[in-house]
Amino acid sequence: MGEEVALIYPHFRESAPVETEKLFPPLGIAYLRSQLSARSIRSHVYDCTFSSFSQIVDSVERQQPAIVGIYVMITMTRNATLIAEELRKRLTGTLFVTGGPLPTLFPGRFSQKFDVVFRGEADSTFARFCQDYLSNRSSPGNIPGLDSARYPGLYREQAGKITSNPPIHNPQSLLNKLPLPDRSGFDHEHYQSFWRETYGHTQTNIIITRGCPFSCDFCSKPIWGNIHRKPPLNRVLEEIHDILGYGYDRLWIADDSFTLDTGYLKAFCHMMIREGLPISWTCLSRVDRLSPELVDLMRKAGCVKVYLGLESGDDRTLRLMGKRATVEDGRRAVSLFSNAGIGTAGFFMVGYPGETIESVEKTLSFAQSLPLDEISVNVPFPLPGSPLFERVSGIEEDADWEKANEARFVFRSEFDEEFLKKRIKDTIVLFQKRRERGEYLR
Repeated sequence: MGEEVALIYPHFRESAPVETEKLFPPLGIAYLRSQLSARSIRSHVYDCTFSSFSQIVDSVERQQPAIVGIYVMITMTRNATLIAEELRKRLTGTLFVTGGPLPTLFPGRFSQKFDVVFRGEADSTFARFCQDYLSNRSSPGNIPGLDSARYPGLYREQAGKITSNPPIHNPQSLLNKLPLPDRSGFDHEHYQSFWRETYGHTQTNIIITRGCPFSCDFCSKPIWGNIHRKPPLNRVLEEIHDILGYGYDRLWIADDSFTLDTGYLKAFCHMMIREGLPISWTCLSRVDRLSPELVDLMRKAGCVKVYLGLESGDDRTLRLMGKRATVEDGRRAVSLFSNAGIGTAGFFMVGYPGETIESVEKTLSFAQSLPLDEISVNVPFPLPGSPLFERVSGIEEDADWEKANEARFVFRSEFDEEFLKKRIKDTIVLFQKRRERGEYLR
């Protein structure tokens, strides 16, 4: 037998990637591996991004792991299921475990394909479970120590009995003690080649803060939850140095709300300026709580681009979305970043339940009026776990969630899908032409 635990990230890069494709190593897997290593448990990462289905299942079969863990995001459900089904045929004595946003929300669906489901922030819990499972010489049909206090988030169905322990969001005190994510198992050469050839730099991801206290109608937060937690900056600095050691020159700060705590943001910027690290960064940003001084500080600290959830050009629609921001807030934020020389990208949504054709057109005009470098326009996507998902009707149970970037309704909408597709396409084409000419509507 090889490594005891196989960690699988079931994302296969499509043969014809979209123009705006961005590839990042799976940080969830990196967190799991670092904690397995801390408990002296051997593991191997199978990142499917640059591999084929047959390569992955053949490699895992050769390893003969005692435990297979498969991380599942909503767009990877089909791949994860197919991999688990094929490996079960080949590895009869192996325990199959899954976790991630969708298993957290619907553990019963996944318990039919997996022996154990972990919900919530399971990075420390999963490692502890693996240690107990291996040390007790357990088997898939005989797992000792299933008690809620020891394995929060564990869900298991066996012989008609359901074990369902509530998931947790780890407190800051625990997060401060966790080892840094172990990035050593990823194919950095392939990731860097992709970024260098596509965008002219080498970018990788980092998660600094966890949790978002806002409650946008379309948002789902099954893993990180609502409590905003921030690590000490010396720990962040240590992780950035680790990333630099792999040869990257840009960070994608993948936090939901990195600019939420302006005091923490300022301290981070001052640290980056003081350390003079040879790395730039991009992040998601809210459109409020910004000032010219703060934005200028971000630029001096290496921020080269921000992604803004502008969503709509109509204040009534923004209220429907629960955005707690106005159209003017969005316009001002874009202006602040643009004037500071920081690139901007805007996310927009049209066809929201309760809005009108008039508000759709206001949004498309708003997107054209801003000095943005990039826009993304789509129809609402009711993520499981979001208030929108609970409210809309006619959601396709067998919807192809892998097509999340397609302007296609997966629920019953009063809007004409073909009309919106055409308007979105026309808007993006016009935006690109005006960008090429350096023009903006005002």
